[in-house]
Amino acid sequence: MFELVFLSGARAGAIVPVSGVMGAGRHPECDIEVPDLNVSRNHARFEFDGTRLNVVDNGSSNGTYVNEVRITEQPVQHGDIVRMGETRIRVQRRLPSEDSSSEYSRSSMFGFNESSSADLSQSMSMSVYQTPSSGSVDTMDVTQRLNVIMWVADALATITRIDDLLGQVLDTLFEVFPQAERGFLILGDSWENLVPRAMRNKTGHTTERMEVSSSLCREALRRKEVMTWNEGARTDFDQGMSLVSLNIRSAMVVPMMVREEVLGLLVIDTSDRRRSFTSSDMELAGAVCRQVAIALKNAMLVEQVERETKTRQNLVRFLPRPVVDQALDGHLELALGGSACQGTIFFADVIGFTRMVEAMNPEDVISMMNIFFDRMVPCIEQEGGAIDKFMGDCIMAFWGVPFPTQDASLHAVAAGLTMHNALYGLNGERRAADLPAMGLGVGLQSGRVVAGNIGSDDRAEYTVLGDVVNTAMRIQSQACAGQVLVGAEAWQEISAQAYGVCMPAVQVKNRREAVQAYCVRAVQVAGGELLLHIPVVIGGEPALLIRRLADGQFVVLHHPDVPLVDTAVTTDLVELESLDCGSITAADTLPRQRVDGTMRRSQITLSDQSLGDLLGSEPLACSYPWERMRRGVDDSGDDAQAD
Repeated sequence: MFELVFLSGARAGAIVPVSGVMGAGRHPECDIEVPDLNVSRNHARFEFDGTRLNVVDNGSSNGTYVNEVRITEQPVQHGDIVRMGETRIRVQRRLPSEDSSSEYSRSSMFGFNESSSADLSQSMSMSVYQTPSSGSVDTMDVTQRLNVIMWVADALATITRIDDLLGQVLDTLFEVFPQAERGFLILGDSWENLVPRAMRNKTGHTTERMEVSSSLCREALRRKEVMTWNEGARTDFDQGMSLVSLNIRSAMVVPMMVREEVLGLLVIDTSDRRRSFTSSDMELAGAVCRQVAIALKNAMLVEQVERETKTRQNLVRFLPRPVVDQALDGHLELALGGSACQGTIFFADVIGFTRMVEAMNPEDVISMMNIFFDRMVPCIEQEGGAIDKFMGDCIMAFWGVPFPTQDASLHAVAAGLTMHNALYGLNGERRAADLPAMGLGVGLQSGRVVAGNIGSDDRAEYTVLGDVVNTAMRIQSQACAGQVLVGAEAWQEISAQAYGVCMPAVQVKNRREAVQAYCVRAVQVAGGELLLHIPVVIGGEPALLIRRLADGQFVVLHHPDVPLVDTAVTTDLVELESLDCGSITAADTLPRQRVDGTMRRSQITLSDQSLGDLLGSEPLACSYPWERMRRGVDDSGDDAQAD
């Protein structure tokens, strides 16, 4: 399964799952709406066949690009960047939420899922091998048999997922053996472990319960040989009653084996005694199924890798992602000890948490925080950050530890701004439910830290220590709701790409000299765009600017009742007096995203793209001393203005 992540443009941050064929373009009725003036109304399409994802340009004016190469049609893989107009979209594979085999059970030997088998047969496509007109394998010469084997190998070569492979295998068998009426694919290395995974009749449907002979399967597994059975023929094994009761006149069972390893069985049968399976069929089936077994083994190895990846992802729930990656790759020992490195340390804390929860019952507190963390954590991880720990209502994270990360400070600031934007949508939902708004303060600092495992032999924790960690925590404790405060060292690293306000120096615990801090309100991101968190007032109502696009237009989150056209806009920042941002000259509604909550997302044109020089070349000076800046949020849930 693939999904598309918008990296830039008006829908930046949106995630769209891909299934089947999905059109992409500027037209609102497209499956994937791309609100970009440089994108055609029906610009391109994404085609997913269950295994591969293709991007096809629909003859657009400005073209479709994959990794900055213009394409007409191009397969894409995990990590590829697709660009339409100025909008960049990352392709990523989403792993199944659970192992694919879990949907099958052996409560009945033939408990196949009929609907999934039928759907799979309709979604898969294949080239058709032309069998001899007589319809009998016996008429094939050596060259024809070799062509069949090569055709099967080619048909299965590109399939790397088991569920996609199974339906293709059955379709292939019906082509190679035209007398077959039903086909079954069963996985497992012994009778006790057999699990039915696919079944099909020749029409491609399973309109009734289909069963296969257990006696034939048992004997084929015991012998590890291709077996045929024809009505009236003498056999040296117990046929049981299943062959009779199932109205089978001829059947063939083929063990799928790679060397001596049994992967499962392929079974085909017919009720027409005039078209029974022959010794020539057995020989060809053995050769064909060796190719099938190789393809199946490869698919199993791919799924094994994905399971290991899932294990990695589960470990990330308890350890920082970079630590897990480096430990599993053998680059990092998880023994006690540490090392010095250059990194960025990040704290985000809910402001006024104790007062907010003192009247709440414990279950509601836990539920509130789980929802909060569900919105906040992805903002950190999408910027490459590692969660160090949750400290009650506080998140500690880091970048560049234990190995250097390019632009660590910039990614940390972007995570903080994105978190504030996500909280704005969450607070809209809370206000609609008559719940108090939540305020978040973010602080970070960059510098030399010690990173490693501390604790005892029985219990250890990977963390970071040092003066930079303490300073980042102190800076965060000074942050007001909606602010991302950074120390002077971090600001120096990002100053060429960041916009904000120079704050008054603040005296913090255990530091002789006051600490200089900056409040970041915007940073440069992909494609020349700016990621923003700038509260504004539009027509007397609160709103939030979250992005400035490459063409100078802004994306704003607002209540649906806020007027947009011909309306003056002013900033509403806790650290600055109001700035005149001009007026809105044009507006257009954008698709809603999950994080927007009850807010509406619009694209607007402002007469002042600098927002009163807030987005100018130099940081503005703070208008107030710290004691005049309220840390919390007001009753409406918006970042509070100074007293």
